[in-house]
Amino acid sequence: MHTTLPHGHPARMSGLFASLLLLMIVATPTWAATELPLYQERIVVSGNATPKEQDSAIKQAFKQLLVRVTGIRATLDEPAIAAELGQGSRFLSSFRFEESSEFFTNILGEQVATKAMVLDFDKATVDDLLIQNRLPVWGARRPDVLIWLADRLDGQDHILSDSETTEVSELLASEAAARGVPLLLPIMDLTDTLNLSFADVNGLFSQDIEFASGRYNAEAVLAGRIVQRESDFSADWLLLFKGERIRLPVLSGTLADIVSEGLNMVAERMSKQYAFVSDPQLSGSVRLRVVNITDLTEFAAIERYLQSVNLITGITAHHFSATDIVFELSISGDRMQLADLLTLDGQLVRIEEASLAAALDNLLYYQWLPN
Repeated sequence: MHTTLPHGHPARMSGLFASLLLLMIVATPTWAATELPLYQERIVVSGNATPKEQDSAIKQAFKQLLVRVTGIRATLDEPAIAAELGQGSRFLSSFRFEESSEFFTNILGEQVATKAMVLDFDKATVDDLLIQNRLPVWGARRPDVLIWLADRLDGQDHILSDSETTEVSELLASEAAARGVPLLLPIMDLTDTLNLSFADVNGLFSQDIEFASGRYNAEAVLAGRIVQRESDFSADWLLLFKGERIRLPVLSGTLADIVSEGLNMVAERMSKQYAFVSDPQLSGSVRLRVVNITDLTEFAAIERYLQSVNLITGITAHHFSATDIVFELSISGDRMQLADLLTLDGQLVRIEEASLAAALDNLLYYQWLPN
């Protein structure tokens, strides 16, 4: 990404324009988001792993990485991607070994010590592979997802909370990390128990679930119920996102299977919303005015923030005034996608143009709210 700064002295807004420019904060919610280390993998191998076994581990890690960065499981089925899966080491920037407390069991039933391979993949090289094959790249700042999960696995009505360590909670955490989905679980305090009952979650009653979820500031909510059967488990999943209510058909299989399918629905829908496909026909530019800047430190922070937004491919700063600045942004996508990405953590808050002059400018207006 390139950034271009203006030359010469800052130009102040004219008195006429300043008098016409009336701005009001839009009542658009901002959502909690988490910055994830997408391009690092940690995989456990036996302590005396052969080069062939290490290569196999790198391939496994590379496959998981590609699915996480795109958000789409079918990425691995693309012929050009499938041809590269055995070449994962070419995409590494570094790797190292760390101690591991895990043990493997060999065919003789003996416990074998292990070590962890920590693999850092090169972001630019990985992204280039995806872009060249017209596949999406989903940035590291991702919206938090709240999960309400009802079950009777221990014979009692139960809603999973953030204070528990169970097989289900560990599967959720592992699969969410693999897919790059930041998860929240309810704390199930008095407020939660008054707002939402087991019957509400088990019945997947969307209005009650949405009401109870409001306190968590999560853009997406995944609700589910798990039922244990004679030889396996079944699950129903409901995703609430941007006014949509997306249901999966009833699933059956192991606990790992049904958890994986629920989180796959979340990841693929989020990727559709927030990932971008680099396409010259979709490329464009947007002008963005940021108001209420108090000093150069804030200007530098805004510039760094915009550089971190994966949809933005170039930044030119110009039209300074005493308290605001206009950025010309090159984007690979459209204005609505950019607006969606900027709502994720509330540092830039959208304001609505309420004057003729502002409307004629055809700008997006934002206020900077540093953390």
